[in-house]
Amino acid sequence: MGKLSYLAPGKLMVKPDNGGADQAFMFNSTTKVLGAAAICSPDGSTVTKDSQGYGTTSCTTDQLETAAKTGAVTVRVTLDSSLGIAQTIAEKYHQ
Repeated sequence: MGKLSYLAPGKLMVKPDNGGADQAFMFNSTTKVLGAAAICSPDGSTVTKDSQGYGTTSCTTDQLETAAKTGAVTVRVTLDSSLGIAQTIAEKYHQ
């Protein structure tokens, strides 16, 4: 979990909140992207999150890349460690 940043098409990086090493990863069309507000929202202003504050709205990978380029989105990434490809990227909503 940490701040999302853009590296290249299909490749992003997370800077962990706990100060650990930055983690680069890839994503593809099978990656599930869940937004709360910053990545995407149903109408552009609604916040959608679960009880832990993670996004619940399905977003596109194009929306994900756009959000990553802002450097202002915190996410939790679940990786397939054998391939280095994200299975799920969920935005953490900050009030």
